[in-house]
Amino acid sequence: MNYIFDFDGTLADSLPAFIAVFNKTVRDNKNPLTAEEIHTLRNMTLKKAIKHLGIRWWKVPRLIVQGIPDFHALVPKLKPFKGVPEILKQLEERGDKLFIVTSNTRESVDVFLEKNKLTDYFTDIYTNAGLFNKSKYIRKLIKKNHLKRKDCVYIGDEVRDIKAARLAVIKIASVCWGFNDKELLKKHYPTYLIDKPSQLMNLPKKRSKAKNAAA
Repeated sequence: MNYIFDFDGTLADSLPAFIAVFNKTVRDNKNPLTAEEIHTLRNMTLKKAIKHLGIRWWKVPRLIVQGIPDFHALVPKLKPFKGVPEILKQLEERGDKLFIVTSNTRESVDVFLEKNKLTDYFTDIYTNAGLFNKSKYIRKLIKKNHLKRKDCVYIGDEVRDIKAARLAVIKIASVCWGFNDKELLKKHYPTYLIDKPSQLMNLPKKRSKAKNAAA
């Protein structure tokens, strides 16, 4: 199989870094996000979260550019989610091909992978995909690497990953350890719902409706 991974919230435990950058860039380190606010935002799609935070759409690109240097400074401290490195190793040794398609920058991804000794697991990496344009980059990766869509699964942690995979006409495995809450992911019917990294080894080949992969 060909597993195409999202980066933030799927491979890298980067939510705390994003919160820190948000608090500095948007709130000028005044009135930082509370645990209650974070819980609320995790139960929203990205578009709804941006609206809920009172951020106007035209400001989003500028805020992203403004926050990139601060995020880059935090990348060397980011860690993979527990169990992820072991699963990447097992998948690669089994003969599966691993890829990345992410909205994050190439610099961030390369630093993270090298720091955590994960670089060699991935055949190809597409970065700077934009917040809502991942499907285009998934299709590009599939075409470039001569993959069959029926043998591809996109693995991500957000509702927008589910939508991107559907637009690219491939399966989606939604992981429950990232940005969006499990209950929100379930409402959007991913092909597979993954509670822990070890379940990635047991993804069924046949499409199932939002059913947890057995551990």
